[in-house]
Amino acid sequence: MSSRVSGKRVEAATFKPSSALADVVETYWMTRWDLEGQPPHVVEVLTDPCVHVAFEAGKSRVVGVNTKLFRRELSGAGLIRAVKLKAGAARVLLPPRSVASWNDTVTPLREVFPKAVERHVLSEADQQGFVALEAWLLATMRPVEAQVRLAVGVVERITRSTDITTVKQVCALAGLSTRPLQRLFRDFVGVSPKWVIRRQRLRDVALRLERGGAASLAELAADLGYADHAHLTRDFTRATGRSPSTFARAVWK
Repeated sequence: MSSRVSGKRVEAATFKPSSALADVVETYWMTRWDLEGQPPHVVEVLTDPCVHVAFEAGKSRVVGVNTKLFRRELSGAGLIRAVKLKAGAARVLLPPRSVASWNDTVTPLREVFPKAVERHVLSEADQQGFVALEAWLLATMRPVEAQVRLAVGVVERITRSTDITTVKQVCALAGLSTRPLQRLFRDFVGVSPKWVIRRQRLRDVALRLERGGAASLAELAADLGYADHAHLTRDFTRATGRSPSTFARAVWK
């Protein structure tokens, strides 16, 4: 959701996990920048319900599910290498408590994992750095339990299909009634099924606006299951602080 022009000054890449962690790791990612003597670059992201563990010199951290618009200003020079865990999978790594308790928090890595070694992940080239990160994950993670697999699978189904628009449909997918489903999502995903559905639709809106492929707000609203374009505009403005049209202009400026 950041300016594409400004974003060209920042290097970013993603890396696939090995097959050993493909069930729980969405991706590894890297951001590198050198903006010395230049204006800062502002990153704004309408996040999905994933927990990240980010390694950055002196700032390594566990980032819980961000229920608001994520914003960070990049200035000077820096490097981040991180793992994005699949939605629903965070409890294979984090202490065994509700994932919702981590929402909207940034916790220093050493407070959660005292033995984590930042320099092994940051000192080498990207590929070697991610090999070190994966080795740390394999040594730290607990076995994947059945509820983790269920939570991951249900969220993946929601995010792959624009036809899933109600909690009742999610209950059918999970084979659970409403209350057990809500408890599963709170404890393993961190947010409610309704939140996941709504956030996925908003991310779809943002992506289509960013790509310049949306015909009209009315057609976009119909494609994504909104009652009308006014409903879409209200949801998008509440989540991002700007209307869809204002967002589209900001991306391309």
